[in-house]
Amino acid sequence: MVTIPGPLRSFLRMAGISQKISPDEVLPLLARNVFTLGYQGSRPTEFLILLNRYVHQARELTALAGQDSVIHVKGCDDVQPLLKILGYRLRQGCGDHNTSLMTADAERAFLTTDSGFPLPELEESLQSGKPFSYPYASSQVPSQFTENEWATAGKDARRDKELIDALIHDPAFARLYRGLAKNDSETRDFLVRSIGLQKMLPYAAVLDFYGSHIEVRSGHVLVPGGPSAVPIWKDLVGASPDNPAEFVTHLISKDKGWLAAYFDSMFRINQEQQAQFTQSHRFKRYYEAFRSSDPNGEAARPMFRPAPGLLLLMARLQWDASGEPELPGNVETWKAIFHQKWDSKPIRDWQRRSAHWNRPEQIIEALFGCSRVQTDTGPLQIYLALSELDSKRGASKRLSPATVHLMAEKYAEFSNQYLIFAEFPGLSDASIAMFLNSAQSIDKIPNRTLRGNAMGIFQANVGLWQILARQDQIPNGELNNSWQEVVKPYSKIGSSSQLFDSGRTSLTALVRAADSKASVSQGELITLLAGPKQTGAEGQRMHQEVAKRIRAVMDGQRLVSLDTLLALGDGLNEIQRGTSTPDHLVSLAGELREFEMPRPIFTGNERTEWAAGTYNNRHTELQMRTDLIRLLKSQSAKGQIEEARGQLTSFFRDTLVGLNYAYYEPPGAQALHNNPLFVRSHDFSGETVTGIEQVWQAPQLFGQGSPAGGGAHLIGSLADLPYVLAELEQDFISPENVQALIWRELVPGLLMNATLPRWWSVTRNELHAISLYQRSGEELRQVSRGNEELRGRVLSILSDRVPPQRLDLIDHAIRAGRLDQASLLVMPADTFYLTAEFRHRFPEEHDAWGPSGQELESLSSQYPRELKWERLSQDFGVPHPTLTQSYARELLNLKPFPAFEGYSSRLLAESWDSSNLYWARLADEMGYSPIMLNRMVPELTHRMVEKIFATDFEDWPAILRAMRETGDEFRSGKLAAVQSSGTASQP
Repeated sequence: MVTIPGPLRSFLRMAGISQKISPDEVLPLLARNVFTLGYQGSRPTEFLILLNRYVHQARELTALAGQDSVIHVKGCDDVQPLLKILGYRLRQGCGDHNTSLMTADAERAFLTTDSGFPLPELEESLQSGKPFSYPYASSQVPSQFTENEWATAGKDARRDKELIDALIHDPAFARLYRGLAKNDSETRDFLVRSIGLQKMLPYAAVLDFYGSHIEVRSGHVLVPGGPSAVPIWKDLVGASPDNPAEFVTHLISKDKGWLAAYFDSMFRINQEQQAQFTQSHRFKRYYEAFRSSDPNGEAARPMFRPAPGLLLLMARLQWDASGEPELPGNVETWKAIFHQKWDSKPIRDWQRRSAHWNRPEQIIEALFGCSRVQTDTGPLQIYLALSELDSKRGASKRLSPATVHLMAEKYAEFSNQYLIFAEFPGLSDASIAMFLNSAQSIDKIPNRTLRGNAMGIFQANVGLWQILARQDQIPNGELNNSWQEVVKPYSKIGSSSQLFDSGRTSLTALVRAADSKASVSQGELITLLAGPKQTGAEGQRMHQEVAKRIRAVMDGQRLVSLDTLLALGDGLNEIQRGTSTPDHLVSLAGELREFEMPRPIFTGNERTEWAAGTYNNRHTELQMRTDLIRLLKSQSAKGQIEEARGQLTSFFRDTLVGLNYAYYEPPGAQALHNNPLFVRSHDFSGETVTGIEQVWQAPQLFGQGSPAGGGAHLIGSLADLPYVLAELEQDFISPENVQALIWRELVPGLLMNATLPRWWSVTRNELHAISLYQRSGEELRQVSRGNEELRGRVLSILSDRVPPQRLDLIDHAIRAGRLDQASLLVMPADTFYLTAEFRHRFPEEHDAWGPSGQELESLSSQYPRELKWERLSQDFGVPHPTLTQSYARELLNLKPFPAFEGYSSRLLAESWDSSNLYWARLADEMGYSPIMLNRMVPELTHRMVEKIFATDFEDWPAILRAMRETGDEFRSGKLAAVQSSGTASQP
């Protein structure tokens, strides 16, 4: 045990640590903050200086508190020692109502207030002359080292008499402490005893990044691939796993940490994947390719783990029935892909070797060699995207080599657009080619304003198709035909009036595919977007509520009604054919003037000086100059009427784009309701800011907090829009706890997981089954306490999803009968998987099931098609656009991904798939219908985000804790806004 001076809550606050953690987590998180936040180069940061000062002040206050751990001040005569420590002095005489405290030592005074010392109470006591008492006890927290062990490690170990001082003064020692804290207890004890802290200290960063899956059991190191893989690991590492000390030493010291990275990544994938990769003919070749791409690089030098591509490739590589890696297209196609123009030297090196390739294995070897290249558009990224798409199409409908070549050639420009093809693998090669050809045709439009409007209308209609297809409102048999009818009209655009007609034709085809109607109205389209038609009263109410939310966004953005635009287009057509101007057209034309741009607060020169890049708002300026009323009242020539129809195009674009925005409105959205120009300012062609090239990729947010630059607006396509909107809105969420960490890598994913799913087709049996899966898993853990064999099976299944250190804690909690503690360590998705996998592996183990397990068996036998795994995974899963290159919802069997550098930080959030399962269980247990999840899930997720109180990027217990706290509030009736959306009814 280690002594923390002063109240633990104050120490955690000063150390930047969540105040909701368990005592076991205090020192590991302190160590983490010291080496990540405490030093800039070799110089201590202000954070570390303040923390060090606080520790000294806390020790002084502890000494003043004495043996009874209470600071006593009887009156004015004995307050001076306390005030000196606190950094204050009396402004006036003591014992008077005017007595007050003022700063005497600014550094100490800051620590006093920041740590939460009750100065107002002390001041009131001095004013009234009453005694002041304040409990000030030190805290004992567990340590993973004994005093003798840590006293011999670290550069300041001999000087520092306390472990807490050693952690604060030596970042390498702090990192080693944090790294070893990620190991299970048996492994950690062995490493400290057999290797020693001093010898491991130079490899602290490697152990921190890649040591968590090192497991020593009964004198042996467990290796990926199991016992059969021991010889090949022995050969690669240069030491036998049967000699753990030597094996671990070689593992962490070899190849500048890359061998440890390879070992760790392979342990994070499932056992089936491990078995494939540890085949002797490919194991060492893949590693040599991975290692050799940059021999001088270090695997643990950056702040976050590098090379996310390695783990992605290992986790998602597809295999055919014979155990060979699957390759979209063929070898010749991939030789051509590698011969494209690449800036990266490692890729060009593999390009030179490609002449002799004749087997898929050689391509995969090259992809391992590319996995350390920092790029979003390399051969590995192309392979991952096309492999995911190809694997979902089935053996008889694989992508043709020509389509693979086409998509690879256009990957740098259109990669984010490919998300839709992976979500709907039924789209044929012809449909994919038609999309790319239409997009390229639009790209060639010389007029930038026309090109931007064409890109917006085209993508908006494709986005609406995606929504209706996802909601099964477009039948599977009509996917290709409807897609081509939506995409085809844009193959050749020469004018704004032609674009208006093409967009209308495309939209009409979309509505006809979903609703068998040849006419289009905004009300009917919103009704379609709100979800399939509902027959029950509760479903109809919820459907109306969703439609109302969409209308609210459209109204908040001051977008011209689709009905108005289409009616104006029809009226102008009639005038062009020689009929007189209908009277109602003038009033309709007036609706185009119902929005106004805010008055500029900067001159042109000021905007140029203060704004990033060159900003222009030509799109909205043209709309402000549009005056159809004047044109309708005049005797206009035919050409002017044609031009007038073209002027409707920009408004048409905004309305269609706005429908996409409104559908994906994140819970608690602010920007969509308080910035009426947000949709209208979306820049598709990159004309508002110079230097934007990849306009078909996911949009980027520009101008946030910078009115000189035109204010917040998106530049780019509509691909990945649900995530981008969630990323924007997360900044408006206020944490419930002071100093709470709500990180950008996680929250957009959580909000997207609550925004994108719709629950119209979920049945009560499915909802109840989701609850039973989780309760059955909890019963399995409970029964396994007294059954060694059963507990082994339970832990073996959980090991596919749970890191060794947490699995060790779960094991100890089960053995000790602390089932509540075990539940705090297991995510709902882990519990769900435990039940599903136990039923799959041990179908005859009926005695292991409790009441919930038996009920689940009965329900599944009655409704096998309704409760099959694939349907539950689709209905209650979440999208994984980075991991699976798709917005299709799915439950994945994966261990949590670590925090990677660069774009792949999104992988961290995509490892979390517990929320929807937990909210579904909550709804079932409280008697709500599945339809109500459309309201519950967004609201509860937003509340959960407010309650997150985490310390670092991988603080999964903090997310689980926030989710459970939100569930407790809902059960107790404190979240009235959610519960008022409907009444509970018995399932």
